[in-house]
Amino acid sequence: MGESEKKEEVKQALEKIIAQKKEPQLPATRAEGRRARVGWDKRIIGVVVKQFPDLPRKLEMADMDIDPRDFATRTLLNAFVMMIIFTIVLAMLASVFQFPWLLVVLISPVLFFVFFIMGIGAIDVKISQKAREVDRDSLFAGRDMLIALKSGAPLFNALVGVRKDYGATSKEFQKIVERVDSGIPAEIALQQAYESNKAPSFRRIILQVLMSLRSGSDIGTGLESALNQISQEQIIEIKRYGQKLNPIAMFYMLFAIILPSLGVAIGVILSSFVSFDVDFGTLTIVLVFLALMQYAFMTILRSSRPNFDI
Repeated sequence: MGESEKKEEVKQALEKIIAQKKEPQLPATRAEGRRARVGWDKRIIGVVVKQFPDLPRKLEMADMDIDPRDFATRTLLNAFVMMIIFTIVLAMLASVFQFPWLLVVLISPVLFFVFFIMGIGAIDVKISQKAREVDRDSLFAGRDMLIALKSGAPLFNALVGVRKDYGATSKEFQKIVERVDSGIPAEIALQQAYESNKAPSFRRIILQVLMSLRSGSDIGTGLESALNQISQEQIIEIKRYGQKLNPIAMFYMLFAIILPSLGVAIGVILSSFVSFDVDFGTLTIVLVFLALMQYAFMTILRSSRPNFDI
């Protein structure tokens, strides 16, 4: 009886093992299919990322805390969605104006490529915006550092003193202080800050401090000479901006004020002699044109303004 019971127990155990092996076969095949699809997706994203070798460095310079593969995936999805939207719009226009459908089919891949390149180029725009914001207060932060160094404070204390109250510039100095606090040597921390930023004035200040550290010379003397050069360049830029304002103001008065007002008045008078009615639609077009003209002049003034606080 004991041997027969043991045989039955062994038989039942074997049946359980065989049943367990048979049950997960279907989910395993599904998991393998998912892994295969994920593998193909990763390969495609990897090929795309390899086409932009500077993408990780640019993401770091733009302060975008995102993996390059995730950014490429998001950019591809956005480009695909925009392509679908514009393709639908073009298809509707083709049905209304009788455009050939083949043209819509050919334009769609071009739209996808254009939107993808625009998404990648958005990083450069953010880097430029960050550089402009950092350079706005670089001179004042550098002068604060110079005062601290001249008073006998060590370099680290001078860096700590400018990690606040200077906007985006203080954020960059805060990164340097955090790297030094984490155990990174000051030279390496300054080198990393120099390489991860495109702001010209900020880079010049960091480079001067870095060169003084490596050569063993007085940091305050080198920093003072660099700040004087930056100050002189800003004065020259202000004078150049003042010279630009005169022609811009003249063209603004001519094309945005005088010509539109006189043109509308003369047009209304001449329309009474000619069979041409100046209705609300015509005046709306003129108003839109004037709004675009005003926006264009404001954009020119804003772009030509010096990028620092006076």
